[in-house]
Amino acid sequence: MKTSFLYRISRLAALFASHANHDQLSLAEDGIILHKGETQLRIAHLAIGSGIVLEPGYFWDVLAFHQENSETVRMGGIAKKRSKRLQTVLQQTNRQYLHDFYQRLVPEIESAYQQARPWFSGDRYIRRIAVRQWLKTHRDLVKGIQRKNIQRFLPTDTAQALQFIRPLLNHGYDAVERLNETYIERQIEAFKSFFDDVESNPLTTHQRRACVIDEQHNLVLAGAGTGKTSTMIGRAGYLINAGLAKPEQILMLAFARKAAEEMEQRIQAKLRIDTLTVKTFHSLGKHIISQVEGVAPTIDKMAEDEHLRTRFVDEQIQRLLQDDQYKSRLVTYFLHFSHPYRSAFKFKSLGEYNRYILENDIRTLQGELVKSYEECEIANFLYRQRIAYRYEANYQINTSGPDYRVYQPDFYLPDYGIYIEHFAVDEHQQTPPFIDRQSYLEAMAWKRALHRKHRTTLIETYSYQKQQGVLTQSLEQQLKQAGVVFDPLPNNELLQQLRQFGHISQLGQLLAQMLALFKAAYLNIKSLVALTQQHEDHERMHAAAFLFEPIYEAYQQCLLDTDTIDFEDMIGRAIDYVEAGRFRSPYTHILVDEFQDISASRARLIKALLTHNPNHSLFCVGDDWQSIYRFTGSDVTITQEFEEHFGDTALSILNQTFRFNNQIGAVASRFVMQNPTQIAKRIESHTVIAQAAVSLIRTRLDPVGLNAALSAINAKTAVQASVLILARFNFRKPDLSSLKRQYPKLAIQFMTVHASKGKEADYVIVLGLEKGKNGFPSEKKTHPLVELLLPKAEAFDHAEERRLFYVAMTRARHHVYLIGDADKASDFIRELVDQRYEIRIDEFTGEGFQEKVADISCRECETGYLVPKDSRHGSFFGCNQYPLCTHTEPACPECGGGLRQEGRFRICENRRCDHVEPVCPECGGKLSLRKGPYGQFWGCSHFRKNSEFSCNHTEQFIDLKDAKLLASEEKRVGTPA
Repeated sequence: MKTSFLYRISRLAALFASHANHDQLSLAEDGIILHKGETQLRIAHLAIGSGIVLEPGYFWDVLAFHQENSETVRMGGIAKKRSKRLQTVLQQTNRQYLHDFYQRLVPEIESAYQQARPWFSGDRYIRRIAVRQWLKTHRDLVKGIQRKNIQRFLPTDTAQALQFIRPLLNHGYDAVERLNETYIERQIEAFKSFFDDVESNPLTTHQRRACVIDEQHNLVLAGAGTGKTSTMIGRAGYLINAGLAKPEQILMLAFARKAAEEMEQRIQAKLRIDTLTVKTFHSLGKHIISQVEGVAPTIDKMAEDEHLRTRFVDEQIQRLLQDDQYKSRLVTYFLHFSHPYRSAFKFKSLGEYNRYILENDIRTLQGELVKSYEECEIANFLYRQRIAYRYEANYQINTSGPDYRVYQPDFYLPDYGIYIEHFAVDEHQQTPPFIDRQSYLEAMAWKRALHRKHRTTLIETYSYQKQQGVLTQSLEQQLKQAGVVFDPLPNNELLQQLRQFGHISQLGQLLAQMLALFKAAYLNIKSLVALTQQHEDHERMHAAAFLFEPIYEAYQQCLLDTDTIDFEDMIGRAIDYVEAGRFRSPYTHILVDEFQDISASRARLIKALLTHNPNHSLFCVGDDWQSIYRFTGSDVTITQEFEEHFGDTALSILNQTFRFNNQIGAVASRFVMQNPTQIAKRIESHTVIAQAAVSLIRTRLDPVGLNAALSAINAKTAVQASVLILARFNFRKPDLSSLKRQYPKLAIQFMTVHASKGKEADYVIVLGLEKGKNGFPSEKKTHPLVELLLPKAEAFDHAEERRLFYVAMTRARHHVYLIGDADKASDFIRELVDQRYEIRIDEFTGEGFQEKVADISCRECETGYLVPKDSRHGSFFGCNQYPLCTHTEPACPECGGGLRQEGRFRICENRRCDHVEPVCPECGGKLSLRKGPYGQFWGCSHFRKNSEFSCNHTEQFIDLKDAKLLASEEKRVGTPA
């Protein structure tokens, strides 16, 4: 930018004049520059406000530059002879610049006004994309309109136009939001009668707003029972009645055929329109293919019948078993890769390790649940070699004592009298982090000594042998040296037994599930194998992928031979045609129901359709709290990150439910919102009650809990009421015919929780709220190859299972009954109890019911809980993760309560029980009063005749009186836990 010097102050002025912090003044094209050596201060012409004022002094004058922001910059040392002339030149230059600048702005202001003028009429919703483009085009106006006296420089018409657009330039989206709010209120009022009558009940204020808001992409988060479908109908009717779209320009999408049919019927009945398109995603895909190819594709029967697809896979497996290579791969898979392997050394706690065993259901080919993957490999090796074994059978000598329970070697070979122990140590005799090394090594030494003493054969294997890949080879060598005869099962016979155990069928179900997910993921076998290579369990993944490959090829060939397609082809081929421009979308408005069930491929199809119409509108209704179909490919993050996927989005929330009361809503909402990635919303219930409406029934037996719940429902209803019995899995289904006969006033129905989505009933009963792979939440691990094809799992524990539980509870209008075994209570039940949710926990007591949820943490595994158990020796507490955790603690013989040790006594923790027992100082056993030939004495409970261990400690006299008084006083003041 060119500059020209106008004035330089004298050296004398620079030394003595006031405000002489600048020694030169020059002009630039857009302003005035003050200099001081190499330093410059630029004052833009646009920044100069009330003018350039001359302030006289005794020897020198001062030029004061008053700016628009109320700040003043002064330059002193101006010679009096030249100051007036300098002021005049500067003022004229400033005025001329402003005049020229605003003359240049006139056409731009008028252009900006003409573009924005329709927005002020209030007859349209202003979309963010239009605002963003307008602001980008006219961003230079923003700095030009900041002057207070701008009107002086503009023609009258232009000044008036500027007044209109100034709020937009100054406040951008905030100003547009206010305009849009005015538009929304006006439209709601204008279409009041329509919104009142479009459905059987008038739409709520939130529903009306959602219908009217017309951003390019609209997400309506609708809580359970808040009227999702009604909003969809209202939106379609509003678009047509408001003249925003013709019926043929609207496409409404649903996931299920029944939902689409119901929506179409309601549109015809409520809107009297039959030219509006309502489809499922699959029927849309079929329509697109038909338009491009000129003929409607035939849908293969396997696409509509999961059992047919699974049967096809089973048949292909049987066919492939004629091939020796495939047969060998199948045998290898079952022997080595049917479970995921993780070394015990990678786990920090016993509880974490046990969870891995339980979640993956690590069982042998004979069906035993074992305590380690390595033990499973040993058992399967023995099974394959037809060597009979018993897992953890009692040793031939009774070894029970204070330090060792009954000794149960890992394996016993009854035909040879051989014992096998697999020790969890590495080459340096180190144990996994959760095992006390010293105690474990002592136990190893004790076992070896025991076998030497009784001259029994012991074969040892070690964890480090698995790491080195020689576990079964070492075992085989030792067994042969011990004279064990190997008679390997032929592959055919082994596979026949696997079939009888159901293992082949389970594999068939896995491969059938993979077919749909694999095709929806747009992968080929080569890319799948490449992906598996990156997985930590890549050997297992490879083994499954190679079993899947010929099944997939046979399936694709079957579709080709029969000239049919499946649902994945429908979506995939439709995407290709739309993206390639071979199908031109006639739809300007796309409405999607149950959007939380969207998958990546369906979202891609929507995006492709939208690109064909620049002024498109997407309207999606769903609830991220009810996203429960990840196993079919649904991806909840597409809802949670909607704007990132589609662009500018208006978010509306339907928060008034007409289904469940406030008490059910409070429990269900609080529960689902523990996951921080769920979108926060506050659901308001139309029905408000004071009493808790969720009840916990603690019982080991489903029939006991069911009858308790149904009896309570039957007693509180005078008219017929609907009851929905829900379970995580179908095997929990009770005998409905018997229940219906017993409770004729109740309309009883059973469903899995997944099947109940979209249903409702007066009362809901949820069964099976227990820990485990078949519990709720289900803790069964998904095969990693399937996991690879699914949307990325959420970091929050049991995220989808938590949403599933929310769905279960929110099916009920009046009351929810939760039934589960309190000794094996699921994490969900523990949360409801421990975090004091507003539920009823003591409504059902007495015979058949449990007193409380197990709450004494197991000190051994730290994740299990101690539960009361009985044996022939009396009551005790054992870990509910038995047999993986065998920790036990004694129970009070009087009341069955827990015991805690105080000094040399154990005291019952039950405040109503005064039991106290002395502890043996030798072994920690219980001292009991006994009779001998010389009178009474106190003897240890660990005294055994003819046993490997026996404690012979005795005492003549122990006074329990003081101990009981002390215990009673502690309980009175609240010392005990």
